[in-house]
Amino acid sequence: MGLIIILLVLVFAAVSCIVEIPKLLRENLIKELWVFSLLLALGVGLSILRTFKLDIGNPSDLFAWIYSPFESVIELLLKKG
Repeated sequence: MGLIIILLVLVFAAVSCIVEIPKLLRENLIKELWVFSLLLALGVGLSILRTFKLDIGNPSDLFAWIYSPFESVIELLLKKG
């Protein structure tokens, strides 16, 4: 079953490339082509990882980890106000 899902994801990515890349090249949108390629590769990679039942994590956990050192400072500022 996992192989079928991976093949479907790859087919969807190929169809997306066939539809979008010629438009981007025709209009000379090179930066947009790079962004499209990067996001498509990221999406395909994450989809394949999810197919293998790997824990990817939640993006909001990253933000919570980044801002956790400032938590006590912000609490102090809010209590004084």
